[in-house]
Amino acid sequence: MVRKIFVRTFIAAVLIVLYLPIVWMIVFSFTDTPSFSNWNGFTFDNYINLFTGNGSNADKIQEAIWNTLFVGFFVSLLSTVLGTLGAIGLHAIRSKRIKTVYNTVNQIPLINSEIVTAIALALVFNLFATTLRITDGSWGVTALKLILAQTSFCAPYVLLNVLPRLQKSDNKIYEAALDLGCTPAKAMFKVVLPDILPGIIVGALLAFTLSIDDFVITKVNVTSFETLSTLLYGLKNGKQPLPADIRALFTIIFFVVFSLMMVLYKPRKKTDN
Repeated sequence: MVRKIFVRTFIAAVLIVLYLPIVWMIVFSFTDTPSFSNWNGFTFDNYINLFTGNGSNADKIQEAIWNTLFVGFFVSLLSTVLGTLGAIGLHAIRSKRIKTVYNTVNQIPLINSEIVTAIALALVFNLFATTLRITDGSWGVTALKLILAQTSFCAPYVLLNVLPRLQKSDNKIYEAALDLGCTPAKAMFKVVLPDILPGIIVGALLAFTLSIDDFVITKVNVTSFETLSTLLYGLKNGKQPLPADIRALFTIIFFVVFSLMMVLYKPRKKTDN
């Protein structure tokens, strides 16, 4: 009995520490005070200003939102394609030794310090820019550089989400599709991909979240390109209070991610045999 009370109390304390700041942010997203300690009355102005662009630093915030979503979409798309293909290829390898080597190489970006990855990518980009004489001033070149940099970091996460689904799948179904006249490509799209689709979706969402959350790789590799993470850093580094619109934005992001999680992890009803 005492152990059960201790465990429940410990879990409750951990949940409070994790989610109380988020609840606090959500509550203060409905007041226009710049401080988190002073309540200035209930209002929807933060949400209205976020979409109409009438708040403080509205232009910078909207530009950062657009850049972040643009990069995040293509990072998640490329990471999902590369991670899924990598997982399928890794699963098809018969040699356990070779599979272990590839799996270890895939996990290096995950366990390696992000600052090391960011600096290494910066050196590679500088080498290519010098060799190909590419100027790093246009929006398109900067966005492409950031997409490639973040994809190299996010793709391994997709692979690790897809690979367990492949390991649980039955290879005999794929072989049966081949015996029934399907080409390998058609069997892949008709049998394998639908079976591992939940892992692909989770990997894509994880890549998108990591892209939005990334700061180190973005800050090291690009300069004239503002994302939400670099915008917040610039405001805090300039000793400016965070705009109240930011709280509304992050509240929306939280509820969108929370809703997706509830849909993806909805418990299945048990069926009687």
